[in-house]
Amino acid sequence: MIKLIYGLFIATFLLLSTLANSDEKIVVDLILPAKNTELKALSKKISDNPYFTVNTYINNSPKDNGEILIIVSEKLLPLLSNTNYRAKFALYVNSNEYQKSTATQTAALFSDQPLQRQLSLVNSLFENRSINVGVAYKNENYGDDLQAMSKNFPSLIINTTHISDQNIIRSINKIIQKNDVLLSTPEHDIYNSETIRSILLSSYRHQTLVIGPTEGFVTAGALATTFSTSDQYAYDIVSMVKQYIETNELPSSQYPSKFSVKINYSVAESLGLNLPSEEELAARISDTGEE
Repeated sequence: MIKLIYGLFIATFLLLSTLANSDEKIVVDLILPAKNTELKALSKKISDNPYFTVNTYINNSPKDNGEILIIVSEKLLPLLSNTNYRAKFALYVNSNEYQKSTATQTAALFSDQPLQRQLSLVNSLFENRSINVGVAYKNENYGDDLQAMSKNFPSLIINTTHISDQNIIRSINKIIQKNDVLLSTPEHDIYNSETIRSILLSSYRHQTLVIGPTEGFVTAGALATTFSTSDQYAYDIVSMVKQYIETNELPSSQYPSKFSVKINYSVAESLGLNLPSEEELAARISDTGEE
């Protein structure tokens, strides 16, 4: 009788231990590029989820790593080479920079917006009127992508130009002169702090509208862009990690699923444009199904 009771006790103890262990959450290491208020808030938004536990680090991998890694910004892309993780995620990294990474077992949530979404913004701004849209690019993939996208926007005349490292500004100036809109790609070596002034001055001179690759370009003088907030990024990266935990399969690298619209209304007024609210434009883009 005593042996039977003891056996039942041991069996119950083992069962409870197993259940306790099964409730343990997977540990995710989140590595930020710096310590500031904005990144701290992003870390908290990611940590406040019921699916996994987050340990946050600054600019370095921990000695005792968890099972999954999330790095933030392309500055930390080299950390994806760490093979001690089951899976690795790159958050808020430029899609062009991520393509250069050779790390395996990774997925990315890009910092830039898909060109199809930006084209949908142009379509919404001009209410499906016939518009010449010029696009300069270096990454040859954009040529094929834009050709395929053009079928979704019959009113937009999309004029693409593949450019080299030489005379970038001269090439873009020619595009500005021949088109109603310049659609910027997210390529840093074309659109950056050194080129932005010349591009925007040329666009003002020729009354050509610029759809910027980032909010910063719009603040500097581009007309508009789509962008995603830190809340929207946090939502998507948590969903991606959750999907991996549940299926043991990495999701595809992707652009943020949710977005907002940024308009420089001072630029719009100077160009004689009377534009709807940012919220209305975002709704128009969503309604087209082209996001």
